[in-house]
Amino acid sequence: MSELSSLLTIVIPIALVASISPTTFAVMIVLLSLSKKPKTSGLGFLVGSLIIILLAALLGIFVAESASLIDYADISILPAWMNVILGVILFSFGVKTSFKKEYNADEETENLKDKYQSYGFWGSVLLAMGIFTLNLITTILVFFASSQIGLSNVNLIGKTISLIILISITLLLVEIPLLICFLVPQKADNILSKLNGWIQKNGHYLTAGLTIIIGIYLISKGLGELNLI
Repeated sequence: MSELSSLLTIVIPIALVASISPTTFAVMIVLLSLSKKPKTSGLGFLVGSLIIILLAALLGIFVAESASLIDYADISILPAWMNVILGVILFSFGVKTSFKKEYNADEETENLKDKYQSYGFWGSVLLAMGIFTLNLITTILVFFASSQIGLSNVNLIGKTISLIILISITLLLVEIPLLICFLVPQKADNILSKLNGWIQKNGHYLTAGLTIIIGIYLISKGLGELNLI
């Protein structure tokens, strides 16, 4: 397996977990369904989301590459400890999320209508930036995945490809509704309503399962690299 392939086996699963956010999806649905200019509002939300995720990713790469320049004899253990720490965070988050009550899609959407239906492009940009800034688990996951990119021995092209894949997958629940709105505008409301119902009902279970699995994997991997197991 090439170094790029090995890196992507870490980046892609983390990005998939980072992408799952029922609240983000519900807000996007409201913007596309009720805004006077749904495509404009949707694009604004995508831009705002991209700004925060890109900043988190670039910060992760910068911190990782800066740390690798420090002349410590045991700097090689840094990735291992990062795996253990993130694994514990993900496992704890997954267990907590698994006990959350089931979302009511209709109730969730109704609660958001009065707040966000009048947002234009710039309002949607700021809204997305606020939501993704407060969504700490997504930010932590993106930061960690990008730090793995920074610490890897993959060349610049490989790191760029990995970064693009990380961001693209993380923003899937923003990108997919917007694509549906542009490609099939007449059917968008019906399709997005069904997707929203499924995400609101099953999203937290999916998040919990994936974070627990990835958490256990990262803890085991980190402890193995530290020769503790």
